[in-house]
Amino acid sequence: MKILLSPFITIYRLYFIFIFFFTLLIFYPIFWVLLLTDKHYNVVFRVKVFTAKFMLFFQGIWHEKLSKTDKLMDESYIICVNHTSYLDIIFLFTILNKHRFLYIGKKELATWPIMGIFFRKLDISIDRKNTREALKSLEEAKERLKQKWSIVIFPEGTIPKDAPKLGRFKNGAFKMAIETQKPILPITILDNWKLLRTLPVLSAPARPGRSRVIIHDPIPTTGMTQKDLVSLRDKTYEIINAPLIKYHAEALK
Repeated sequence: MKILLSPFITIYRLYFIFIFFFTLLIFYPIFWVLLLTDKHYNVVFRVKVFTAKFMLFFQGIWHEKLSKTDKLMDESYIICVNHTSYLDIIFLFTILNKHRFLYIGKKELATWPIMGIFFRKLDISIDRKNTREALKSLEEAKERLKQKWSIVIFPEGTIPKDAPKLGRFKNGAFKMAIETQKPILPITILDNWKLLRTLPVLSAPARPGRSRVIIHDPIPTTGMTQKDLVSLRDKTYEIINAPLIKYHAEALK
């Protein structure tokens, strides 16, 4: 069966890549102009949302919310999401389309063609090997939080090879949440790993379809200190992981 499907998988993956870069090329001049000044950042976010919806529509992918948490408070969050596919980055703009956020990602993203403009202007790139530069990036993130931007962090730090199994969480997101006293917003994306696996590039499973998502209740951090970091991290891990165990028990074996 896999042999019969493999040509269709390759065609779909090439189609997915084409739609992704074709869409970004179309909208790139708009983003370039808007990002010349920070007063247009709100507009940039709305254009990102539209771009993501455009991409996913033509790629035949849509989301279904399984959670009751639909309306978020008018405040900034540290948003923690499980990371199973490159699709996650686009996907979040359709899930949180009315709640502006930006990403923290590795410094290499700032050098990527087309996409790099976002990490040079609005999103935050971080060099984990350079302590001074990493601290500057974290201070920038804190400033964005004060401006009521939420920060999306994939606490696993990368896409695990055995996704959807949840990888070990790093401490950065929880340290920032405690330092800024901002709530953690856990999100579980259930099906992106089935719609677009990461590797191998041309032959990994890929298809159009539905991806379910659960936006959990926020976890307040008011009054927490760094002594609470491990318990906050572990609580967030358990909340995100519980639906993965419920819906993908067989895949996690």
